[in-house]
Amino acid sequence: MAAVQVDPPTTVPACPTFVPTFGTVQIVDLWTVLASPAWGALESLGTAAAVGVAAWAATQARSSSRESNAATITLSSIESQRRHSELIPRLRVVCEPCNPGSDILRLRVMLIGPPGLDRLDRLTVTIRNDHFSRGKGEHRQHLDGPTQDEIREHIWGPYRFTPGTGPDDAQADRKGRGTAYDAPLPIGEELPYQLEQTTLGHWMRSMTQQDWLHQQGTVIRLAFTAEHQTHGTWYLPCEIDTKTVPVTVFVPSRA
Repeated sequence: MAAVQVDPPTTVPACPTFVPTFGTVQIVDLWTVLASPAWGALESLGTAAAVGVAAWAATQARSSSRESNAATITLSSIESQRRHSELIPRLRVVCEPCNPGSDILRLRVMLIGPPGLDRLDRLTVTIRNDHFSRGKGEHRQHLDGPTQDEIREHIWGPYRFTPGTGPDDAQADRKGRGTAYDAPLPIGEELPYQLEQTTLGHWMRSMTQQDWLHQQGTVIRLAFTAEHQTHGTWYLPCEIDTKTVPVTVFVPSRA
């Protein structure tokens, strides 16, 4: 029997590091690409881009947060203003003679509403002049005429608060211009005040007291400044015609 000849095993050559060039394109293996300077530059560029995107996202988040906070503040302000308008104090003011035939008047001020306002923390009542600009303009004193301060302090109207009178410790000042009640006034409660006729200024020598009162008429111009610790401050002007007393007015008016 003839012997069978077996060929030796074929040796497979190792994978080349560089594949031969086909035309102008050279194919390299993955590890060579990753180790190349070009790949490092590309990687740095990608990192920088990622950092830029992260910074942009953070900026947008901060901007959105600021816009959200601003919107919240705006809504809160709108709500506060709406609530302030809803809670405008309502006062009932009665003006009547202290005694029959007396020139002294009693002023009774009651807080009657609104229902959502349980109290006032402070109430200031002031006599307003017949014109708001009295004593505010430039004034040059002539001889023994009035100074600008005297014109400003003088009450240009028919009545003033009797100095030293008022509810509890809220006594009127020496000029009778106003009085401040610096304590809580609950809804449904009232404060009493006393009014007396004003007198003419020392410089009005050609005028009698009767002339002065006739000139001033019968309308008392008042201003109420109502304050609440939570809801703010309201300025409420009003006028009371004392030609016929007693008389009742509501502040603000129902018109």
